[in-house]
Amino acid sequence: MINDEAPTIDVAQLLNNIADTRCRRSYEQLFTSVAPKLLNFSRKQLRDESMAMEIVQETMLKVWLKAHLYDESKGAALTWIYSVARNVKFDLLRKSKHQQDWVQGDDLWPILHEELDEDKLPVEFHAIVSNELERVIAALPPAQAEVVRMICMQGASHQDVADALDVPLGTVKSRLRLALQKMKEALDG
Repeated sequence: MINDEAPTIDVAQLLNNIADTRCRRSYEQLFTSVAPKLLNFSRKQLRDESMAMEIVQETMLKVWLKAHLYDESKGAALTWIYSVARNVKFDLLRKSKHQQDWVQGDDLWPILHEELDEDKLPVEFHAIVSNELERVIAALPPAQAEVVRMICMQGASHQDVADALDVPLGTVKSRLRLALQKMKEALDG
């Protein structure tokens, strides 16, 4: 009778070997046993083959580097590895989102050299926008309206406003944040 089941491995023991002696043989066993499971898990969660492969690669690298952080009293070794994978996934997703938002200098080059064409928008448009903006600012509490006018309309720095109003810088920033949120809600409505 042929046994088709793969031999079970003691993941905790392999992690301890890696942590204690940097045992490459233990790492190889761990990798061949765990990496395919991690890859399937990552594929199901992301539906992106290259990102799933990157998660496995980064996870297994972190397992090699941080095996000494595994504490058997806090949980199963495989659970610890999946936690490492989850953290790697979040880091990579955060990084890829940041890279999508990144603006390159070449992206701005035409904008920096375009001539401002006042004829593109009718004069009435500027008046309508100014009136609407002033209406929204006037609906704010007086302290918030004052901060918005000084920073957004007059171009004063946050510190200059704090000094002029004799309030802490954090108060100016809070007032501005609250005011902008209220203005956004008013304009969206």
